[in-house]
Amino acid sequence: MDYAMIENQFTNTVEDVSKAAGWTVDRKIILAIASTFLASGKIFDADKYKAVLQEMKMQSSWMSPLRTTVGYSIAANLMEQEDTEKAVKDLLINVRVLKEAKFRNGNFSFIGAQFLTENEHEKKAHAQKARALFDAIRKHHPFLTSYEDIPYAILLSSPSDDIELRADTMNRYYKELRAYNFTAGNDLQWLSQVLTLLSSQYNNQLVANTVAIRDTFKQQHIKVKTMHYPLLGFLAILNLNQTQLLDIINLYHELKGLKILKWHREFVLFMTVQIAIYDMANVQKSLSMTIMASIELLIQAQQAAMIAAVSAAAIASNSSSS
Repeated sequence: MDYAMIENQFTNTVEDVSKAAGWTVDRKIILAIASTFLASGKIFDADKYKAVLQEMKMQSSWMSPLRTTVGYSIAANLMEQEDTEKAVKDLLINVRVLKEAKFRNGNFSFIGAQFLTENEHEKKAHAQKARALFDAIRKHHPFLTSYEDIPYAILLSSPSDDIELRADTMNRYYKELRAYNFTAGNDLQWLSQVLTLLSSQYNNQLVANTVAIRDTFKQQHIKVKTMHYPLLGFLAILNLNQTQLLDIINLYHELKGLKILKWHREFVLFMTVQIAIYDMANVQKSLSMTIMASIELLIQAQQAAMIAAVSAAAIASNSSSS
């Protein structure tokens, strides 16, 4: 892997995104958008991005989350759709369906709206099932579960899902990981949710994988913060061999040296895992058929996790400074 080329591409993409979004947008959001384009190998189209932002303004009220920090990351995801007007309209329809399912309207319902099924006939059922999963999760963790869990509830549910089983499995993962000195809180809850991505059935190997990855990272001088917990879940699901894990560790240490990330070291692990997942998707033979069938969902979930984490941090930062 040519790290000089990665640095050059990432630096240029960050600059392009920053110019298109404007100087008022939180730096973490800029980095998250640029990281997604770098990892996927796609070129950032500044004109298309600005067109999506403009369309979002035209279709939303001035109080809408689409006009806040979160809107800039959502705009980047909508760029892939050819019909910009329809893309924004469909997103707002999804938001309305989620609201009808009793989800609180706000930043995280807009993030989650991107992951509601595209099947028009199943949208309502999916939203209702997501709400049922959200409520089932809240039964186990009434004080932890909040609007920030909305994207995960939507991603991890489907009209045919056994939500009670999934919520019970999440809770079991949460409790077992606590026994391995994972810090209690929202981030551990998100990790426990991520571990059910491919199956609502409990899998003891995923707990072992998660603990082993965390411990290996610490031994290799990778600082794992609580905000990185969901990333451990994605890597645990991939069931990496030692060579693959070593490649990720080496990539992390190379990316850590990027000047552009000097003041955002916590972001390096997000970027590393994102690149790793895309690379593994491109080398399909390294993945099991189960994972390959869900690789798009895995990529979506990782992006949702990153957006949720950086959005939460950005929102908290804006609140404390205002």
